[in-house]
Amino acid sequence: MRGERKVRIHNMVLHTKVLGPGIRSAVWFQGCKRSCPGCMSPDSRPLTGGREVPVSEISDAILALRDIEGVTISGGEPFLQAEALYELCSRIRAASGLGIILYTGYTVAELRALRDPKVDAILSGLADLVIDGEYVEELNDGRGIRGSANQQLHHITGRYAGDERLEADPVRNVEVHVDREDLFLVGVPRRELLDRWYTAVERVNGAEVENRDDVPPDPPGRIPE
Repeated sequence: MRGERKVRIHNMVLHTKVLGPGIRSAVWFQGCKRSCPGCMSPDSRPLTGGREVPVSEISDAILALRDIEGVTISGGEPFLQAEALYELCSRIRAASGLGIILYTGYTVAELRALRDPKVDAILSGLADLVIDGEYVEELNDGRGIRGSANQQLHHITGRYAGDERLEADPVRNVEVHVDREDLFLVGVPRRELLDRWYTAVERVNGAEVENRDDVPPDPPGRIPE
């Protein structure tokens, strides 16, 4: 449809058990301006990478499912496409009872300081749980749903409150998804497992996997669409 909002995504899986409670769909937004050492998704950094799809195409695929508990949105950095993120969360919230978990490299305080009504709406109930803060490799303690111990779990609603596994579970399972000719690691791996994954990929490809830095990091400010 002409004029329909699109979102640039890195990947999407309709079913996973490793990014929150229950069976979930997961969407990774494309584009990130950070250069976190040890990032598990360096290919999600380039702002012009991935592929553009209508937001409605993603929401329709998720809403057609009857066997999922919720949706987890990560990246890249979802808030670099704040308008599309708002629309996706709004569509899911309006048409279902699915839970929404959201990862961001910004802190919630930084996002609220933007005074963007759509960002505020996401942080005021469109998302159930927001996991915020940059990934710090040295603080990856291998516990819970956070990437590193500095990141905070913000229970926007009470949907996931009280589930101690999200913060302290010492078991971090991951999944390997096959998409055509590509292998995609899903989950929040321990540092040791991530190192072994990169080593295995390097052996298959016969080349070193680069921790690419497409654009320099910048301080929080107005988030572009």
